[in-house]
Amino acid sequence: MFNFSFSASTSNNFFSQIGKNFSASSFRTETALFTVYALLLIVVILIAVIIFMWFKNRKNAKYVPHDWVLHPSHITNTLRMARDEREKFELQFHSKGEKRRSTSCLLTTINKETVTIECSQLTNLKSSWVGRDVDCYFQVRKSSTGNTFFMFTTQIIGIRGCTDGTVVLTLKIPNKLEQRQKRASLRISPPQQYVMGLAVWSAPEGLSTKGTLDIRKWGRPVLTYLPEKSFQIILENLSAGGIKVRIPRSEMRNCNLDFKIGDKLFMLLDLWDPDTGQRVRYWLLCRIQNPFIDFVTHDAELGLQFRFTAQPDANSPAELRWNEEPIGTGLDSIGNWVMRRHLELYREKGI
Repeated sequence: MFNFSFSASTSNNFFSQIGKNFSASSFRTETALFTVYALLLIVVILIAVIIFMWFKNRKNAKYVPHDWVLHPSHITNTLRMARDEREKFELQFHSKGEKRRSTSCLLTTINKETVTIECSQLTNLKSSWVGRDVDCYFQVRKSSTGNTFFMFTTQIIGIRGCTDGTVVLTLKIPNKLEQRQKRASLRISPPQQYVMGLAVWSAPEGLSTKGTLDIRKWGRPVLTYLPEKSFQIILENLSAGGIKVRIPRSEMRNCNLDFKIGDKLFMLLDLWDPDTGQRVRYWLLCRIQNPFIDFVTHDAELGLQFRFTAQPDANSPAELRWNEEPIGTGLDSIGNWVMRRHLELYREKGI
């Protein structure tokens, strides 16, 4: 009996100890699983936050072209190089209309917060210029890569007139320099599908650019271009400030025009705007700037400057009404069209 009781007691203690160990082991397992699940939940939350912040930053991020100069010291050094080379700065006042007043200036001083330029061609000094935005175009000569063109936009914060007639403007130092030319100087050879038509008349001497113009009285144009129909004149390149055209030798003989420097031509230009899906029409009075005869083909190449524009008269659609303000440095609408086509060609072909 004694031995049996001892064995039973020992067995009970043994099973009791096992039960306690099992319970403790189960508790530790549940705790470990809880800890693992909690850590996994934290990791998932962190990943979700990272993804959310990435998408948010990507949405708010602004594209910065690689050729912009953004560092203040680099901006200052570039401006100093242009000043030391006495490069001309072309200053252009912002305007709501097509015409933008511009003048040539020289950069004189550069500080941390301001730059000072001298303008000898500005007249009618006005205190209202303070606070106005201006665009400045200039270039820096680099022997290895040639000339590099820059522009920046800033604000006039001070103005002073000198006894010799020179106007001194104080400008905020720009926060960036864009590596590009003035739009009036940017030229492209537009793809053929974007040129819908071109017609040219010889403008009579003494033509008035005021009031209305009845183009029907001028008769048929002397030269025309119509896709797949007429190739009497070919558009070679286009900018905000002018156009270059080529006239085949045979058409030169037929039109009986000499095309001398200073001669005026009246032009109808139809362009296709893929951004709006519409045709854009321009009526332009042009001045011949650079006539040239190709010595091989004997074709004529004419560089034409845009001088005045006209548009259909609201009261008489058959007539044109002159915009009496001269074009000046270029037409913004054509400049914008040229810029967009230039960017398209750059993205597609890298030109």
